[in-house]
Parts: sequence; C-alpha cells; structure tokens
Amino acid sequence: MVRVPRNRLILRQVLLSLAALSVCLSGWVTAAVLTGSGSTALTVVAVAPMVAGLVVPVLVWFAGEDRLDRRPVWYAGIGVVTLLFAVAAGMGTAAAYLDVAGRRVPVVVTAGDDAARDGYQLVVVETAAGGEDLGELLVFADRDLRAGDRLVAVIDPLGWFPPDAGQPSPVLLRWTYGLAAAGSVVLAALTGLRVRRDLNRYDFTGSRRPPQRLRRARQ
Repeated sequence: MVRVPRNRLILRQVLLSLAALSVCLSGWVTAAVLTGSGSTALTVVAVAPMVAGLVVPVLVWFAGEDRLDRRPVWYAGIGVVTLLFAVAAGMGTAAAYLDVAGRRVPVVVTAGDDAARDGYQLVVVETAAGGEDLGELLVFADRDLRAGDRLVAVIDPLGWFPPDAGQPSPVLLRWTYGLAAAGSVVLAALTGLRVRRDLNRYDFTGSRRPPQRLRRARQ
C-alpha cells in the first residue's frame, strides 16, 4: 500500500523537472533560431521566448507546491538551472542544427582577414564550383587565411542560418557542454532533495503537505 503513493510522489517530481527543462530549452532554442536569421525585427521578437524560457520553467517546477514550500532557496536553485541551460542552448543551437542538417560545400576565400583574434578570422568566401558569393564566414584556424585558400563551409539547406565553418571553437564546445552538464547536475540534485522531502513527510504524516498545514487543519 505504501509503494504506490511513494512512487507517485517520485514520478510527480521527475515529471515536473523534465517539464521545466523542456520549456526552458524550447524557449531558448526558439530564441536562437529567431536571432540566427540576422533579422533585426526577429531579434526583437526573440525577447519573448527568452523571457518565457526563464520565467515559465520556474512556474512549472513549482506547480502544485504549497505556499509555505515556496522558499527562496528553491527559487534560486531552479533559477540557476534555467540560466545554465539557457546559455548552453543559445550557444549551441545553430551549431547543433548545422551539424545534423547542414550541407558541406567546398568554398574559396576571396578576401582574407589580416587581424586574427584568438584564432578567429572573418573571411569572404564563394562556392568553389559555381563562384556563388556566400558572404562572410567566421573561421577558427591556426594560420592566417588569404585569398585563394580553400575551405569547407556548412550551408543551411533552408537558408535560415548563415554559412558556418563547421569547426566550432574548442572553448565554445567546452563552455556549451560544461554549462549543460552543470545544469543537469543541479537539476538532478534539486529533484532528489525535493523527492526526499516529500517522502519523509509522507512516511511521518501520510501527506506531502507541510506539517504546519496539517497541524492547522487538525485544530
């Protein structure tokens, strides 16, 4: 008899955490897609999913929680989670999409960048086959690129994202994976702590409600 409600308490919190994570990622992936177009108007519109990706996950995670359980420490914890995943999604959405759906095309550098910054060079490229101008391409390279150098660019088949070099900076990769991993650890810890709290209450009182509520109800 005890296992069924205990399992439900565990499942409830796991689902709330997953739902909050899904809402956060949905909002920030949408924002990354809108800003990736390069349109000023869409960049302004992207503010809405950005805000939603920070606020709504917190509301979802606290769904069904008693007012007495809405403590600052819980808000701070889930707030940190949303920020970590928000930054990771914003940094990695375009690269992840192009890695999966992008079309690799040989290109030729038509104008180089004499001032390399931390390994990055902004060069102008065109397709090697037809000479189609693809505009500027931000390249992470260990040498100075000049006109005539050949590269491989990743092209969005939908034409939404600008061409990419397909070689993200190692620093960018470390930050993206690191932030996502940190967010996962914090979210798992918060979920575990809340599950333990609910199970302890259930074992002693038969309810997940705060003990103060139960005492007031019995008076």
